[in-house]
Amino acid sequence: MDTPTPTPSDATLTHTPSATPTATSSGTATPSATPTTTSSGTSTPSDTSEFDLASLERDPGLRCPIWKYPPNVRDDIRREYIRLGPCQPQLRRDQYPATEFGTQRRRFQASWFNTFKWLEYSVSKDAAFCFPCYLFESDASSQHAFTIDGFKSWKRVNDNERCAFLVHIGTSNSPHKKAIKSYEGLKNVTRHIDKVINCQSLEEVKKKRLRLRATI
Repeated sequence: MDTPTPTPSDATLTHTPSATPTATSSGTATPSATPTTTSSGTSTPSDTSEFDLASLERDPGLRCPIWKYPPNVRDDIRREYIRLGPCQPQLRRDQYPATEFGTQRRRFQASWFNTFKWLEYSVSKDAAFCFPCYLFESDASSQHAFTIDGFKSWKRVNDNERCAFLVHIGTSNSPHKKAIKSYEGLKNVTRHIDKVINCQSLEEVKKKRLRLRATI
């Protein structure tokens, strides 16, 4: 039996993808310009001098924790992940694996993406993750259920206050709420930068056209 659709949260995120790290013995990835893969299957960077943003790992169960990247590139990594958006694969219902909970069989439901905009799903781990918490988690955090380990106790995703996703959101001062604020702030800055660049590009085009007309 599938779990009922949970009650909505307050997080509003837009959909986007991410980059490919290499794996360490712990099962988490560490970033690199040219990712190398370890025996655990996640990626680890071989060179921290520069990073290929196009290679960022998309699957939240395989990507490198944000705090393992060098501090000077973390915001660039965050901006690229924000541009790509949460990893929300829209699979058929039977493509999400069913898990036995006593006499019941539960599975992840794609409809949860509509209710919890911050939610991500890892195909490799069959587990749920939190996009903003991943982006702004520090190495001092002791709560890795929605950022590194993945959450998959689907029987706890039900209604009202017992819903594990609602518990994760927490109160106004919870780590999730703080991550949402940081996410919104960086997203707005990124949009402003993109707008400035676009304006500069248009201005350059106008100048070139004027020079071309003068030459003609």
